Amino acid sequence: MQSTFDTLLMLLRYALGNEEKTLSAIPDNVDWDVLIRTATMGGVASLAFDGYVKSGLNDSPDCPLNSKKMRKLRLSWMGLEIPQRKNYERQLKVLRKLQTFFRRHGIEMQVLKGYPLSLCYPKPELRTASDIDIYCAEDYERSNKLIEKTGVTVDYSQHKHSVFTIEGVPVENHYHFLNVHGHRSSRQLEKLLHEKGISSPSATLLYLLRHSAENFTASQGRIRQVIDCGLYARKYNADIDWQWLCDTATLVGMKQYVDIVFAICVRYLGFSASLFPECEVDSELLNRSLNDILCPEFNDEHPANIMAELIYKMRRWRSNMWKHRIVYANENLMTTFLTQAWSHVLKPSSITYGMKG
Repeated sequence: MQSTFDTLLMLLRYALGNEEKTLSAIPDNVDWDVLIRTATMGGVASLAFDGYVKSGLNDSPDCPLNSKKMRKLRLSWMGLEIPQRKNYERQLKVLRKLQTFFRRHGIEMQVLKGYPLSLCYPKPELRTASDIDIYCAEDYERSNKLIEKTGVTVDYSQHKHSVFTIEGVPVENHYHFLNVHGHRSSRQLEKLLHEKGISSPSATLLYLLRHSAENFTASQGRIRQVIDCGLYARKYNADIDWQWLCDTATLVGMKQYVDIVFAICVRYLGFSASLFPECEVDSELLNRSLNDILCPEFNDEHPANIMAELIYKMRRWRSNMWKHRIVYANENLMTTFLTQAWSHVLKPSSITYGMKG
């Protein structure tokens, strides 16, 4: 499995332009089916295939994936780029339509993550995104009402944002950047992000790091989110207040996670160490975190009834306690548990989120 993960990371380095040397040897013992499934779960399937092409593996007769026996698997991997590009174009079309619509009503809409991040990629259309995240500041309520007047249903059942669908594309309209009901440190960080100016590169990068950290602790991290952080840091490096970012990450108890992400970027994804502040990371914890991002330790499927789902979430929370110590270092585990339980009471639909059926 390690050879498979190492090969995936190598392909990503080629795709990101972080691997310049010519591939001299075909990796041994690679399970290409697992590699493609891991890349797909991590949101980097098309990006990894681009690395496969750039590395020269696609032209090598010695690569097992190019054999007649594995032709169907290779073609299915290559074919993922077609719907990927179509989805990117569809989201961009909806995004432009929303900007025009809100601007006509005097609302300046800010786009979070998504499209702006894709512009940091060598090939923007290869960055996957399941939805569009927007922020209308003090016009949050009015923006929802305007959408409803067009006949579109707006779902208010989620924390931190409402949700509606335009031409098949889900849109999350944020009133908070973070789920301030889930963790006390999230409320603290939300305030600090606003004080810094959420559109500033410093606040944006820390927001990206926190968003990826929340996914990492709650269920499964995504290697794409780590790549997002690395590419954003590379593009806006000179405009980032690194001292503020590190001090704020320490203040809210997530500095260890930030260091892990930066270390993954440098040691495994080929980004220059000069892009990031110096940091010390325990090698064992770093490897465990990377392996969990690629293949989570807790990987049970959601059940199909609500009581089983409650037990499932309890088991997952217990299994991921080691991650909470990395991301929410300043918070007591029992206090965190009670806070999160209360957040489910406030938004009961969050209990069944992800449940089958």
